[in-house]
Amino acid sequence: RSSDLCWSESAQLLTSREQGVGLGQLTRAFYPNGTTRFDAMAELKAKHPNDLKDLSWTNWKDARLQLRAVVLKDKDTCLAIKNTASQADQMRMCMAAYNGGLGGLNNDRLSCRATAGCNPAVWFGHVENTSYKSKTVIPGYGRSPFQINREYVTNIVRIRQPRYLVLNT
Repeated sequence: RSSDLCWSESAQLLTSREQGVGLGQLTRAFYPNGTTRFDAMAELKAKHPNDLKDLSWTNWKDARLQLRAVVLKDKDTCLAIKNTASQADQMRMCMAAYNGGLGGLNNDRLSCRATAGCNPAVWFGHVENTSYKSKTVIPGYGRSPFQINREYVTNIVRIRQPRYLVLNT
């Protein structure tokens, strides 16, 4: 079941397919037989053992550790994305990779590169339109993995970000 809380240390998405927790929705996904397909928290802990040694699936509600994990995950992800047309494109791709995995973004850029007229260095109108992600709607989610990933970037850049930019003026 999904928590009604948004941007909360107690937020949790829990289905038979995945569990996403906390402020950054650190996620682990499961195969149909229940074994783990991937575990973002375990990957982060392996990469940053000293900084995240106390974070676990049993104490994931610690906001301090959640925020540390989000910052480290964003930093790792964004630094890995190269050869973009602009800093804005790099950030958009970083958002897509945060949501759908760096490997997924790399595959999407390869798909774009193989598509006539598609520039793998540009997000909007290019990489955003090409993907190996499933376009089949997942029961209980109401959208496909492709739609979820692309809406994540669009919601941040075109809906949420403008609300904050007006605060700078």
